[in-house]
Formats: sequence, structure tokens, C-alpha cells
Amino acid sequence: MNHLKSLPEKTEPSLIKALSSFKSILTWLGIGLLRLTSYLPYSILMNLGDGIGSLIYKVSPHRREISEINIKLCLDVKDNELDKLVKENFRAIGRGIFEMAIAWWSSDKRIKKLDTRVLNKEVLEDTQTGALVLIKHSTHLELDLRLLSQHFDLTGMYKSQTNEAINYVMIRARNNYIQGSLTNKEAMKAVRWIRSGKNFLYAADQDYGLKVSKMIPFFGRTAATVTFPALFLKKDIKIVLADVSKVDDLYEIEIKNIEPSMNEEDFLFQMNKTYEEFIKKDPSGYLWMHRRFKSGQGESLYPKWTSREKRRETRRMNRNKD
Repeated sequence: MNHLKSLPEKTEPSLIKALSSFKSILTWLGIGLLRLTSYLPYSILMNLGDGIGSLIYKVSPHRREISEINIKLCLDVKDNELDKLVKENFRAIGRGIFEMAIAWWSSDKRIKKLDTRVLNKEVLEDTQTGALVLIKHSTHLELDLRLLSQHFDLTGMYKSQTNEAINYVMIRARNNYIQGSLTNKEAMKAVRWIRSGKNFLYAADQDYGLKVSKMIPFFGRTAATVTFPALFLKKDIKIVLADVSKVDDLYEIEIKNIEPSMNEEDFLFQMNKTYEEFIKKDPSGYLWMHRRFKSGQGESLYPKWTSREKRRETRRMNRNKD
């Protein structure tokens, strides 16, 4: 009985909550339109994404500024190259909207037709149990999950969305290719799931606050680095980083082993260096609009919080307190 309790369980979202407000009704209309467009040919969707991303670039000066600051801090780019990279990054964000739609609603047959290549697959296959699989926040994250699920048994952690309609659709869609999911309050169940042979996905490349992090160099600047992955070191669990980079229309999956270290700070340093390596491989495909260096003395780097950002940050910090 205890063994059965350790097996992954799929989260079942609430349809009642998803239909509970006028805001949700408007969201459902948008979701319905997005689902209809998902049946269009891939090339058309990517062209639509380019246009939407260019529009987001023009109407979101706040997020554009954050992206520019992060890229300046992390990458050695000149001013003329910076503007070009930021614009391409926002186009990638626009394409990511439709890549999300493909991930959520396309058949396995269509997913398998996407141009993909897997490097070092044996790194993740060569384990008697599962592994902690670290991923990055790319602009095409949802499609990354779907592509990885074509090759490996996956479980993972999810963050509830404030919009219940989006939350419902996201969880229902992921349940088709992610075999179990946890909230941050249930995180240590991941150890049992890995022991049962499942791989557990976790994105450790953002600032989740100082309470759950240590200050570790990231692109040469100290950044709050979540310590959750280091908890698996003493559990003798394999830890890898699975990257999905995009070159033109090719999705290249690369698995890289992160050598174990009993020193937590050494491990986190190595983890961040591995993230850096993969981000440099496809810089326009990374989610730069996150306030990566906001903890510590870094808040003054960024523009003032919008009221929406403040509400979102308050909710996130409250989750970390639980």
C-alpha cells in the first residue's frame, strides 16, 4: 500500500473554478480561438507568432526594459546587437504562444513530425531509477515538455496560474503527456516518484526569493539560486539538465549530466554554469523578461514594479512561506 501511494498522481483541475468569473469567460474565448489556430500549418503559426511578438515588443516597454537589462548583464553584446537580440526574443515569445498551442492540443503523430534531434539520450537512460531533470524557462517551454515526453517518462512540479481558466486548460493538457504533477508544497514527494522510476522535471533558473535560495554566480553576477535541486545530492539521485534549443525550425534536445558534489554551493555553481552554456546556445529563445537579479541588491537594476507585478510577487512569496 505504501508503494502505491508513492506512485505519481495526476492533478485534476476544477472546472467549476475555471467557469466562475466573467474574466474566465473572456479567457475561454481566447483559449477557443487559440485552439482553432493550432490546427493551422506550422509555418503559418510561426509567422503569426512573429507578428504577435513584434506587437508585444511595441506595447510592453516595461518588459522590454527588463529583458534589455538582463541581456546586458549576462551577454557580451554591443548596443546595435542588443536591440536586434531583444526584438528577436520577443518574436520568439510570440511564436511560443503557438508552440504552446501545438503542445497542448496536437496529436502525437503531429508532434513526431516536428524536426527534432536528441543528443546524449543515453545520459538519462543509463539509470536504474529515475532522475531529477532540470530544465530552463525557454520561450517554447510547453513544447519542450511535450517533446521530452516523447522520449522519457516524466513527472514534474507546476505553479498554479491566477487565471483559473488557463490553469484548468494547462493542467488538463499536461495530464496527457506528464504522468504526475506536484505543487511546491508537495515537493519532497518527488524523491519517491524518482525511486519508482519516473523522471522529475524542475526549472531552477529563476529567482524564487532568498528564503529558498543561496546567492550563487550566474553569468558572473551573484543571483538567488534555488537550493531545491541540491536536496537530491544526499539522496544519491542522478541530476541532469535537459535543454531544448531551437535553430531555425529544428528543436535540438541535449541531455547533460551534472556531476554530483556533496558541497551544496559547488553543485549550485556547476548547475548555473550549465544553464549558462545552454542559454548561450540559443539566447533569443530564453525568457529574459524575468527579474533574475531582483534579490539582494539587484532590485534597483530594474524599473519599478507595476501593480500587477506586485500582486503576482506577493502571491509567489506567500507560496514560498507555506
